[in-house]
Amino acid sequence: MLKKVINKYNLILGLIFLIFAAFTLYLALNVKMEISPDSWYHLRVSQTYSTTLTIPENAEVTYQWRDITNIPYLYFWTNGRILNLNDSIFEFNHVILLRIINIVYSLLTLVGVYLLSKEVIKNKWARLIPLVLITNTLMFLLLSSSINYDNLGNMFATFAILFFVKTIKYKGEFKYPLLTILMLCLGTLTKFTIVPLAVILVIFLLFEFIKNFNIWKESFKKRDLFYIVPLLLFGTLNILLYGNNLLKYQELTPSCEKVLTHEQCLENGVYYRDMITMPAVEVNLKEMILSGERLDPLRYTGVWVWEMTKRTVGIMGDSSFYHDILTISVFTFLIVISFLIGIYNWKKLKKEHKYLFFITISYLLILLFFQNYDMYLKRGYPTLALQGRYMFPVISSFYVLLSVFWLSINNRYLRLFIILTTLILLIIFSIPYFLLNIDSSWFGPIIY
Repeated sequence: MLKKVINKYNLILGLIFLIFAAFTLYLALNVKMEISPDSWYHLRVSQTYSTTLTIPENAEVTYQWRDITNIPYLYFWTNGRILNLNDSIFEFNHVILLRIINIVYSLLTLVGVYLLSKEVIKNKWARLIPLVLITNTLMFLLLSSSINYDNLGNMFATFAILFFVKTIKYKGEFKYPLLTILMLCLGTLTKFTIVPLAVILVIFLLFEFIKNFNIWKESFKKRDLFYIVPLLLFGTLNILLYGNNLLKYQELTPSCEKVLTHEQCLENGVYYRDMITMPAVEVNLKEMILSGERLDPLRYTGVWVWEMTKRTVGIMGDSSFYHDILTISVFTFLIVISFLIGIYNWKKLKKEHKYLFFITISYLLILLFFQNYDMYLKRGYPTLALQGRYMFPVISSFYVLLSVFWLSINNRYLRLFIILTTLILLIIFSIPYFLLNIDSSWFGPIIY
């Protein structure tokens, strides 16, 4: 009986989760605060939220963190309640406690990735490929062991994509579109960068409803009301947050100077950089490109893909850990060639595969042009605010897509060569490479 339960497949699946949990816990217990991206910000704002059961007001001690009142607050509010419970009963180290909570969020993200793989990948063993990819992505590993709202946001984004795919596959099951929107509502209450994903998924949901209206209009059941209650609650909280910001500041998330004074905002490092160190210039795209002052969109895209790969298979935080140029180039080549293979085999892809492609590409294009290229045009630095973790809301669909594209290759030997080469290289240049090459200054007492 035991052999039937603990078979080879379940053993390997469990081992993937166990190695991820063990390594991220090792990082959580040993990496100093100044290494992970924005950890001080997330810790201090969480501690400020622990001083009240509602939303704290901006005060002199919080100016260095910019506006903390009119922002997506779910992560900070939840951390505040965890710290309240801890200080009343356990008195654990705040940093280690919150880091472990973040590991739990990422473990749930892995569950979402696996469930998404089950929905779109037929071969049982091939479903493990996206899990191996994500658990050997160094930036994801460090981020998962850090205090960062990305981890909670990525979890909600992954499950939103999962439930969207279920909506496409199981037409008439009303719980899936409702769960998709619920996950998006929770995600947008966690981090603003989930908003573009929400727009993309809602547009696709509307398209599906209109296209299959006759199926959906007959499918609502009384039990689906169970999902309406939390959806109304968190939808209302979104309206109160973003609606108030639009009415009061004419922005979904107000810029610092609309809430605080210029002098107060200058206490924040990012605001100081944007206003003093690297002030924005007026953008004249045609003039800038013709004069050679800026790269055109196509050439910048090439830079962006390479730099995003560098900052994803490597680490970019308050401290960085990158691979050599050859290694980054190999990974970049493998990613690009995989997407070209997918496009070449487009007719072989199922409907849900194509939706995953459009979701992923749409989100990445928004990140590329509306965030990074726009920043480059205004400030002249091609890698300013360009971070691998910013693509993580769609990392689940990204890695599942890579796997689907590889599996679409007809030639068995070529298919195995690309899959095994990518997985072996990624595994070697992940945890083993990190442990053998990382500077010892990254590790030390967790002081806060």
